[in-house]
Amino acid sequence: MRLLVAAIVLGCLAYVLGWSSLLTVQDVKVFGAPNEKSAIALKVQSSIVSGQKLARLEPRVITQKLQKIDWIENVKVSRNWINRKVEIRITARLPIASLGSRFIDINGKIFSLESAPSRTLPVLKSSTPEAAKFAISLLVALPSEIRSELRGLEALNQNSATLILHNSRTGRPRTFAVIWGDENSMDFKVKVYKALIALPENRNISEIDLSAPHAPIVK
Repeated sequence: MRLLVAAIVLGCLAYVLGWSSLLTVQDVKVFGAPNEKSAIALKVQSSIVSGQKLARLEPRVITQKLQKIDWIENVKVSRNWINRKVEIRITARLPIASLGSRFIDINGKIFSLESAPSRTLPVLKSSTPEAAKFAISLLVALPSEIRSELRGLEALNQNSATLILHNSRTGRPRTFAVIWGDENSMDFKVKVYKALIALPENRNISEIDLSAPHAPIVK
């Protein structure tokens, strides 16, 4: 008798979870999307629809699917059995520079944006895919204080780049070029750069060559 009762209870639970309309999706909420347009697009791409059985919805599968969207850094899908709502929580990538029509985040990931960024970003330029890879690597490696002054970065090849910096520590705000070279001696180059722009005689500089940091050239 106990086995029969248990079987009946399990059968009822299976029916309620898998077939009954009592536990179906009532709503899908998206949090963290850049705008309403992208939120709507995420709902469509998730393939979750109202009336869908909650028990048949697989958050892990949906998460893996949405994680493939390049502008998404992280995503979490959860279902609430009480209010029957599904939540999609997104962490969007934050652009720190642009490269052509695409953008770069702090981890060096290239992605597209649904809408224009809210602030003006440094522009990366390169002549070859290899140079672009180097430009991204250098961008990420630069200390935040240098990136905050960055207006542009042009990679001439795989080993040499020029930075366009905007700095007010030269006596008045001005924009100038810094031939940075490669990624070697990063800390030393930053130290030399700071020392040079702090000198009163360098208030009107237009270019600094740090490709050989032990023998910098100022123009």
